[in-house]
Amino acid sequence: MILSKNREQDEYSLIRKPDHIGRVWEKIEAALPRYWASFMKRQAAGRPAARLAQHFDAAPTALDATILTETFASAVQTYEKAAAKYRDFFDSDAMEEYGDDPNTFKRNLAKDVPVIAGTLNQRRPELREWQQSFRGSKGVDLLEVFSNVLEFRMDWARHHPEGTYALLDSVDDFELDPLDSDDTMTLTNVIGMGIKSIVLYHLDPSRLPQRGRLDLYGLYFLCGMEDFGLPSGSSEFLMINDREPASNGSLIMEHNFWYPYSLFSLYALRLYRWMDGQMRAAGSSLDPHVRYVFVSQFLNEVCSEHGEHMKVMRAHDRFEVPA
Repeated sequence: MILSKNREQDEYSLIRKPDHIGRVWEKIEAALPRYWASFMKRQAAGRPAARLAQHFDAAPTALDATILTETFASAVQTYEKAAAKYRDFFDSDAMEEYGDDPNTFKRNLAKDVPVIAGTLNQRRPELREWQQSFRGSKGVDLLEVFSNVLEFRMDWARHHPEGTYALLDSVDDFELDPLDSDDTMTLTNVIGMGIKSIVLYHLDPSRLPQRGRLDLYGLYFLCGMEDFGLPSGSSEFLMINDREPASNGSLIMEHNFWYPYSLFSLYALRLYRWMDGQMRAAGSSLDPHVRYVFVSQFLNEVCSEHGEHMKVMRAHDRFEVPA
């Protein structure tokens, strides 16, 4: 989509239509076997199990399952280490105590929550505006937004138990749109869906996927970088910044930071089902309690095959482009 007119062409309605979703998923599904094979090949390189199999002529499916089980176990271990920080910080008792001291909430948010602390500490020019906005925000407003998000999550989870959630296959059935549209769960220029999704993912990796930059870029590459006939002639997974070109005149192809969370969840859940099917065919399976850890890792792996594309899309992150 194009930043300056992303709300003018009704594209957010178009991308939710069943026929459009069908065409996007068809393209993604057709590309998955190639990316999955490439993923397995990279993970197998140098693995003891792979070297051993060469001597004993092990069945490929058994070898695939062993390698990927090891890979995904490592991803879950890394995830759990980070998730502990989010769970401790957003514990219900801790949040209640912050009600008496919102300024301490803001200070600790900036120090103890990785997505906030990490973004504040980066020295990338494109983050300066966000950093300034965060530092200028009020603790009471930040506390209210996150309290409302957590309250929504608890209520939503009660109405979408795992057994029901696993069967969802229509964008409207996810019922996550309030996270995008409810003003009480957003702080303009400070707390948007990207940050919210990362927090929610670390609290519930079974039902709430991370919708970060590489997750959306991954879907962009999986669907062949096509626009599927959108009026802007651009991808729904991108936000092309035509307002602030890089120093060499290039337009930054950023991820679509307004991409609907329900729609992203639909594609993410379908990806999990496909991946789990591959693992089952190889004699294993993926634990649904951490399903989106697997999905996020795979989308990151998809992006790793497109390093050159991403350099061009982001103009080498602006500051690396010679002036």
